[in-house]
Amino acid sequence: MKNNKNKIDFDEIIGTQAAKELTKKEHFAIIEYRRKVYEQRSSNDKIDDMLTGFRFTLRNYAENEAPKNIILLGQFLDSILKKINIKKGMFATYINISPRNINKYFNGERKFNIDHALKLEKMFNIQAETLLEIQLKNDLYIAKSIHKGEYDNYKLNDLLPSL
Repeated sequence: MKNNKNKIDFDEIIGTQAAKELTKKEHFAIIEYRRKVYEQRSSNDKIDDMLTGFRFTLRNYAENEAPKNIILLGQFLDSILKKINIKKGMFATYINISPRNINKYFNGERKFNIDHALKLEKMFNIQAETLLEIQLKNDLYIAKSIHKGEYDNYKLNDLLPSL
């Protein structure tokens, strides 16, 4: 005979049961609790969390076939530097970019090269390929939208000898 008193409800344990609808008060209480837990974390833990989010954001953007908005690699970098409180000039000097020119990289007037990407890979623990893919993907998207239809007349058959 089975004893149902000791029955384990795995749905309850792993959280797959139907979600309870929260009241506004409960929702805000959870938000406040999470904020307090976050504030108690060390500065290094907070930075690690931000960098983890940064890496996920970059990968998701790189994998997105058709992003709604173009986000330049420099914009991503500018954003994370602000969040972790690193000055642009100090960052520029560290990766061998003139501090006077760093904004040109951040707004897309200049491109990050392979050397920069390899340095950023080590600093942020994100593959250089992902960083360069973002930059190249954006460049192609912009060029295709600006020159829409301009390349339609280029066909290999135009160069082949007539048979």
